[in-house]
Amino acid sequence: MQFPEITSFGTLLAFAQALEDTAHAHAEASGEDTAARLHGKRARRLEQLRQERLNEVVLQPLTGMAREEYLPPPEGPLPALEALIGRFYRDALRAGSGVLGGLERTFERFAAESEERARTGVR
Repeated sequence: MQFPEITSFGTLLAFAQALEDTAHAHAEASGEDTAARLHGKRARRLEQLRQERLNEVVLQPLTGMAREEYLPPPEGPLPALEALIGRFYRDALRAGSGVLGGLERTFERFAAESEERARTGVR
C-alpha cells in the first residue's frame, strides 16, 4: 500500500483508504472475516465519498498530521492496527474541523468502531 504525505484533504482520504486496505488484507490473512468485510466496506465508502462530495475540498491544505505517526507496522496484532486507525480518524477530525465536507459523521463512526474493536480484541 502507498501511504502519501498528508498535506491536503485529498491525500488524507488516500491515506485513510490505504489504512483500510491494509487492515482488510491483515484481517483476511488472520482469518478475521468480520474485520475483513468491515475494512473492505470502509475503503469503498471512502472512495464513494471522495467521488461524490469532496471535489471542492480535496485540494484544501491540511496541517498537523504527520504521515509517520499513522504508518502501520508491517506485521502485528490486528487490535493494535485498529487502535492506530481509531487514532488516525480522531486526529483527522481535529485537523479537518469544519471543512471535511460531510465526512465528520463517517470519520467519527470509523474511529469509534476501530477503538471498540481494539478494546475488545477485534472480533
